[in-house]
Amino acid sequence: MPPSKPPKIRLIHYLGYFAYRTFEFVLRVFPMEMVATLGHILGSIGWAIMPERRRTVIRNLRIAHGDQFDLAQIKRLCRQTFKNATANLLTSLRINTLKPGQLEDYIELQGSEHLTKIREANLGAIYLLAHMGNWEALSHLQLPINNPAPFAGLYRPIDNPLLDNLVKRRRENSGTKLFSKRDGFFKPIAHLKSGGNLGAIADQNARHHGMVLPLFGKLTSMSNLPALMHRRAGTPIIPISVCTVAPGRWVINIHPPIDIPSERKKDTHYVSTLCCKAYEKMMSESPADVLWMHNYWRISQRRPLKIFGVKKEGYTNNITQPFHILVYTGNDNEHARETITQLERLRAYRSDIYITTAGKHPVYAEADYHIPCNPDEPPHLSSNAIQAYETTRTSPIDCALDFTDDGSGSCLLEKAGLSTIRGRQGKWMSGQTREIYQKHNDKSISLFLTSLGLNDISQEN
Repeated sequence: MPPSKPPKIRLIHYLGYFAYRTFEFVLRVFPMEMVATLGHILGSIGWAIMPERRRTVIRNLRIAHGDQFDLAQIKRLCRQTFKNATANLLTSLRINTLKPGQLEDYIELQGSEHLTKIREANLGAIYLLAHMGNWEALSHLQLPINNPAPFAGLYRPIDNPLLDNLVKRRRENSGTKLFSKRDGFFKPIAHLKSGGNLGAIADQNARHHGMVLPLFGKLTSMSNLPALMHRRAGTPIIPISVCTVAPGRWVINIHPPIDIPSERKKDTHYVSTLCCKAYEKMMSESPADVLWMHNYWRISQRRPLKIFGVKKEGYTNNITQPFHILVYTGNDNEHARETITQLERLRAYRSDIYITTAGKHPVYAEADYHIPCNPDEPPHLSSNAIQAYETTRTSPIDCALDFTDDGSGSCLLEKAGLSTIRGRQGKWMSGQTREIYQKHNDKSISLFLTSLGLNDISQEN
């Protein structure tokens, strides 16, 4: 492969670089604890002015920990997540200004005996890392396994070439070797085979490039990169988590290597499932340290029924949280039975589907769950009833489908706080709905579901 041309440096790059170095210089003046406290203040402001991110964090926390915390506790945890995320960002910049050996004053290392055993066996290792705590500190810290074995990390180059060169130079000066994801994975694998060690952060939604796996019991697309590297290099996978114990203070927990039976070492799907279990354990150690602003269980706004990623046999194992669909058709819908019939098709392709109906037609009592309606209520079910049902569930509703003739249900569903809505064009049309079908019949509803990704679910990607 011919060497790529160096990126062209523009004025905006110089301005960004100058702003970054200036901010970094200012932080140098303050002690680590004060920088973390400043991060808490800015995080609280971010929590107050970023409602969309706040909803994402709450949804993620409900999915991951809805069986442990009630909604009030989840909301408090959401705010702490914003504070910790900002504090960890600022302190990571402050760490860049520390002299060699100073970082150890702020970090406690637990479980180093696991790394020592790997080193004594003259093996390299794959570090399974998560976006939690001050994970950037790991690239500056001299772990027991780093010497004599070199440590390396995978990274995505920064769009600003000046900042990218700065980061690479600092990491390399601290003893860390960097491999760009854009250059492929032959060099990282060769590095592992030679006895080196490699950090891999693979806890976020990988969309088309991932594998369909359960995380906290709910299907999502997860990267299978650690499993692929293990298959190629044969090196152990060691989970490492970073947790905040006080402002500007962290503990690094080094877990035992993932126990992979020898006969399953080549099974990428099985090893990836074990990595997901390791992530669940790490992310549960300190939930407020996880970067929940990322949409771990991302749902496409255009095709909400589609699961992105490669689906393998047995992908539904260990599912404890279904993909929850709320169906609303209003009061009098003569095609209600056809609607239910078509929705039942989903179960042939996704065993994690759970359907709740909201409406006054008698046929809905036949569904999994029906939100009860008071006969004395107005013709349409109140948004309060739907909201009460949604907020009292362990995990949130994933997708709401409006089957009303005029699209009036979309307004109702939006008032209830449901964000993923698909329906027919009508007077209540908003930015969250779009016209899918023209009239109610078996064929139109089938096309409706197909447009939402039903056919994609039935196919191996």
